[in-house]
Amino acid sequence: MQYYGIDWLATVCGLTGVYLIGSRKKIGFLIMMVASLSWMTVGFFVESVALIVGSVVFFCLHVRGWFNWRRKELELQ
Repeated sequence: MQYYGIDWLATVCGLTGVYLIGSRKKIGFLIMMVASLSWMTVGFFVESVALIVGSVVFFCLHVRGWFNWRRKELELQ
């Protein structure tokens, strides 16, 4: 099955995002959101409800992380 490189995009973004978050870089959350959306797209291609639902949950967790990080930055100012 052809995924048009979306699977590779998801993999690269996922690994890069984890690395950046581990390096305390907030942009890692945005990159992880791209990874989650990419995996969700792959889930639609393969018709996997589990992959789609898991990707939606991970996306929401990354959004939450982004806003929590932002709130802490604002509190420090």
